[in-house]
Amino acid sequence: MAFDANDLSPHEHFVVERTRLGEVADFTPMAGPGGVKPAVRAGFLRKLLLRLDESWAVHAPGVRLRGARIEGALDLTDCSGAGGAGLPALALVECEIAEPIDISHSRLARLSLADSRLTGLDGVEAQIDGELDLCNVAPLGAPGLETLTAKLRGTRIDGDFAARGAKFARAIDSDDDALMLQSIEIAGSLLFDEGFDAFGRIWLVDARVSGIVSCVGGQFLNRTDDARGEALNFDGATLGALMMSTKFKAEGAVRLLSARIAGDVIVSDGAFRNEFGIALNASNADIGGMVIGLETKVAGQLSLQGAKIARNLDLRGAEIAHRTTPRGDTFGRALDATSATIGGAALLQGANVKGEVFFADARIGGYLAFGGGRFINGGAWAIRAPNVRVGGNLTFKLAEDGFAPHGQKTVIEGGAKFARARIDGGLSWSALELRGPGPDGAKGALFSFADATIAGPVQARALTTQQDALIDVSGASCSALDDDVKTGWGVEGARIDLDGFAYARIDSDGERWRQRLNWLSRTPKFSSQPFTHAARVYTRAGHREDARRILLAQHDRRTRVASAGPFTWLLSSLFGAIAGYGLSPPRIARSLALFLALGVFGVLTMNAQGALVTPRGAQCNGAVEPALYAIDVALPVIDLGQESRCGPGRTARAELSPGMALAETSDWRLFEGAALWKWAHALYAILGAILTVLAVITFSGVMKPKDE
Repeated sequence: MAFDANDLSPHEHFVVERTRLGEVADFTPMAGPGGVKPAVRAGFLRKLLLRLDESWAVHAPGVRLRGARIEGALDLTDCSGAGGAGLPALALVECEIAEPIDISHSRLARLSLADSRLTGLDGVEAQIDGELDLCNVAPLGAPGLETLTAKLRGTRIDGDFAARGAKFARAIDSDDDALMLQSIEIAGSLLFDEGFDAFGRIWLVDARVSGIVSCVGGQFLNRTDDARGEALNFDGATLGALMMSTKFKAEGAVRLLSARIAGDVIVSDGAFRNEFGIALNASNADIGGMVIGLETKVAGQLSLQGAKIARNLDLRGAEIAHRTTPRGDTFGRALDATSATIGGAALLQGANVKGEVFFADARIGGYLAFGGGRFINGGAWAIRAPNVRVGGNLTFKLAEDGFAPHGQKTVIEGGAKFARARIDGGLSWSALELRGPGPDGAKGALFSFADATIAGPVQARALTTQQDALIDVSGASCSALDDDVKTGWGVEGARIDLDGFAYARIDSDGERWRQRLNWLSRTPKFSSQPFTHAARVYTRAGHREDARRILLAQHDRRTRVASAGPFTWLLSSLFGAIAGYGLSPPRIARSLALFLALGVFGVLTMNAQGALVTPRGAQCNGAVEPALYAIDVALPVIDLGQESRCGPGRTARAELSPGMALAETSDWRLFEGAALWKWAHALYAILGAILTVLAVITFSGVMKPKDE
């Protein structure tokens, strides 16, 4: 409608008068039939704000209308008032504004459109010296086609930007943003809470908000089938704090890439949905406080790649599921914290995660806790944290307050891997269940701490596994082993790769060498290191006899499963049976006793057959003592004078086998009795010498474990 300054309507005269008095021009009582609001021309408001008519006084409260209908487009582009002081405050409360308001490059003391219905607000690089109040604004248009968008790129607001309960909506077939707030500067807080609703993207790239950005209870919808739709984009923004909690809902990606947030990021009880894509992306964000996600729900990936969090990452009770197929039978990386730096603790206690939790190369200043959670990614890695650095403990046990919304145990389905981790505290698990299938086609679950360095103890309690599970601690080291050897390592059929695992001591209550031996024997491929290391630890603790038994068992096992061939197996078996590999004085003592008994029996048999004769050829009979004779033959270094009295031969009455002639013209006979006894005598002497050497080695303790 054209504006004629000399022809003001009664309603406009009412505005002039109320403004002159510093009061609100309240048209609410003047509404017509059906609630039709009285009309006020936009051109009139422009002239009033610019103070072009000296008779129209505008005092400090500014121009304030309630319950009016604004006709025409209110264009305040490039308006800043006399001397650049700025336009007075403008409040259009509970009004209907059919055409967009444009305040681009202008300056106002304050702007309020609270509870109004309008189609658009343009304010590129505008300056508002006070508050921008868009609380409870709603879109205007034909039924079902209502739209309301705002373009405030580069705008500066020296107070709060309040949009509590506001409803923004782009056109259904449009790619416009619901709110374009790129590079906006807000000295106060940005409030998108208490029923705020937006259909379309809210673009806050490079925004600067000194106070809190509150999206508590807000709803942000811009999801697309290809997962590229964005609900909120804070990339590169600088914020005082961010709250997306308490019934917060976002459909479409929420982005915080490289954002700088001085305080906390609170997403507790929020819902983020961007299936098949990244639902909440805070990669490379710098957060000066905590990330609090208690019982938040994420459908899609939560990305913290390269993020810096000064205090705790708290995801207790969170539900994160990153489906990769519409059927939901396979999952991708649900939580990606690659190279993240967390100054405090990382808490996933009671979380329910479907997909991979990834902490590769992350640095966690406090402890890392998974107790009471469910981490499901069958056939793949459920948790993977290679090269992670943990400043406190790494735990898989229930919290002290008993918080476990999914049952009184921790469940890992798939694999968990902490290869080359460095843990400055201890590693502990209790009430932990591992389920298969594992990664890379493994039938059972895989639980790996290969090559990890653990400054504190390993505490193992109440681990439930399948028979084909594998626990890999190869190459790892810790200060102490404090485990329940019966229940802390799964069922006996589960394998434990202990090759290279080192620990300074064993603190387990009621430690028994037989139970420890069964534990050592569960390694899938034989290695002597687990046995020798356990024996060394036992020796340092003063349990030398238990250490000897473990080493003896190690040699027995190596003989059975790791011999180089049949001959090596035979020799090793004999060494073990006779002398316990130089570790068992009772075995060598029994072997010597049996050997001497055999010698005595041989002496008596030879004499009875007439094969033991004196140098004159007579039967020896009482010329020697059978036991001393056997000792004299078996111990060549000791001369008891027995062999000089008698030796193998044939007396005239000897009942010995004549043997078989090798040829009619030869005197050589095969299996001739006296010759057999001479061979037996020589063999007995050789074996006696060998047994003597083995006895010296065994009784001297050369092979026994020594203190370090």
